[in-house]
Amino acid sequence: MESRMSREQITELEVAVAASERQVGADHPATLEARVRLALEYRNHGRNENALAELEQVAAVRDRILAPEHPDTLSAQHELALTYFHLSIGNDDARLPDAIATMERVAEGRVRVLGPAHPDTLASWASLDLLYGQVQRYDEARALRERIAAGWERVVAEREQRLGPDEPDTQFSRIRLASAYGNLGRTNDERTVLERVIASWGRLAAARERRLGPVHPETVDAREHHAYCHRWVGRSKDEVSLVERIAADHERLLSPTHPRTLHAQVHLASRYFEGNHNTAAAIALGERIISDVHTVLGADHDDMRNLCATLILAYATTGRGDDAMALAARYPLAEE
Repeated sequence: MESRMSREQITELEVAVAASERQVGADHPATLEARVRLALEYRNHGRNENALAELEQVAAVRDRILAPEHPDTLSAQHELALTYFHLSIGNDDARLPDAIATMERVAEGRVRVLGPAHPDTLASWASLDLLYGQVQRYDEARALRERIAAGWERVVAEREQRLGPDEPDTQFSRIRLASAYGNLGRTNDERTVLERVIASWGRLAAARERRLGPVHPETVDAREHHAYCHRWVGRSKDEVSLVERIAADHERLLSPTHPRTLHAQVHLASRYFEGNHNTAAAIALGERIISDVHTVLGADHDDMRNLCATLILAYATTGRGDDAMALAARYPLAEE
């Protein structure tokens, strides 16, 4: 079911597509890009037939105007293949062969145009690996996984040399490499790469803190990534400790009711409950800040929704069903 907010987002995108068609024409790149955004929003909310219609139109126009293997054409076809797959999940099994055939063409085209070590090529191979698994083509899936790992190794090496070992884009490619190793069962290699990611985010966070201060948005972004990575290697307590420091720094340097402080505290409450299984701490923090979150950020803000969800689940797991119901009544969500 679509929420009111989701319907509003879709309506805004539909209006944007119509406006772009009137202003610059149906085949203009801006209109086609707006259609892609609309299609993805449709798909995200289960409107796969609507997404299919938009993507088929975009792919056909780009094929005609640009070229069958232009990167933008291949990008539209990649999303088209994924939409066929979503339709197959919805009991339209006839769409699964379409998904596989389309993704195979996209992968082959991307290899020719972009090369075997380009992130877009690797994304198509990863999707094809998933699709092959749906039809028990396991040998082909395994071969793809080997190519994916080799491709990400090359991407990581290139980014380390061009950008530096601690730059975010280097870290994101390392994370993909770790995932590729994990999919091959190379757990020791996966762990080694993840430890490098943790160390690199830590260095970047420290460098930004020295240069910008502990609560500058760029510093916080690096600190949050550094904290988050610890969960991948089973160190949830370390993650929570780092998130506690982020929240404390915001409260100390900004104010207890600054929107960014409240965001950091909502995130901390979530990590207490989910990451460290410290339900009592999650409840105590949530109860302390919920009134401020509601007043400062509003009932429809994502942080308010997330905090309510954390508190309700925490109450439920500790046998406090009445408190969960009372909270839901006091802070009702916006109309769905």
